[in-house]
Amino acid sequence: MPKTPPEGFTMGNGEPGESNQKHTVVLTHPFCMDETEVTVAAYRTCVERGQCTKPEWRDVNSTFTLPDHEQHPLNMVTWDQASHYCELRGQDLPTEAQFEWAAGQGKHRYPWGDEDPSCENELADFTPGGAPKSDPAGDVGCRGGNTSPVKAHPKGKTSWPDGDIFDLGGNVWEWTKDCAYPYAATQQVDPYRAVHPFLGDHCYVYSLRGGGWNRSKYALRVYYRGAARRTYHVPALGFRCVRNPSDAPRAATLGHEARASE
Repeated sequence: MPKTPPEGFTMGNGEPGESNQKHTVVLTHPFCMDETEVTVAAYRTCVERGQCTKPEWRDVNSTFTLPDHEQHPLNMVTWDQASHYCELRGQDLPTEAQFEWAAGQGKHRYPWGDEDPSCENELADFTPGGAPKSDPAGDVGCRGGNTSPVKAHPKGKTSWPDGDIFDLGGNVWEWTKDCAYPYAATQQVDPYRAVHPFLGDHCYVYSLRGGGWNRSKYALRVYYRGAARRTYHVPALGFRCVRNPSDAPRAATLGHEARASE
């Protein structure tokens, strides 16, 4: 993934003073992003090696225990589990700025462009109108509920000169590295919100990106933000990793099952 141009890109879509207010972000370093969400198969290898803990497996929608789901994104995983897995690979969770730049390239509404998704055009796995709160993980979505295999919606990919990235909109929400709190109003350079400024220098709620199969098209827009406690683990939440220049000296201990774009 290339760095941004010197003038940066406009991140967010809110009015001044809103938590998602528009502001300029400059990323001064290129980075590599996994082309897919971390799959069940990849995470299972980590568990079998004794390096990762099992995700929540007692939920009926846990992809870790469903048959024939090895190439689906892992779900039911907490922020700490996701972050630990990336670190073992010599990588990291993406920041919100990295995710939004990778997904929208500073110019698109959705990862694939500006066309609204529908069940007919197969740009993403989502739920028109959103899932009912009474059954958020039920038989909903364009594919009937729960996750799709990674790369199941190739028309919805994000294309960069060095490679394609899949499912940055839809399938599962994705954990980010950033603590969840309002954007700054001024230009930001390589922003990363490690802690919450009003919570004693720690973070408990992290930002989510990308939307999931049980959310409406609005959650799939590149600037849409979600948030969850670090212990949260649900059927429509997974993650992917990035490799930053500063990560290079760290030795990865797991295989890299998906090509990264840089």
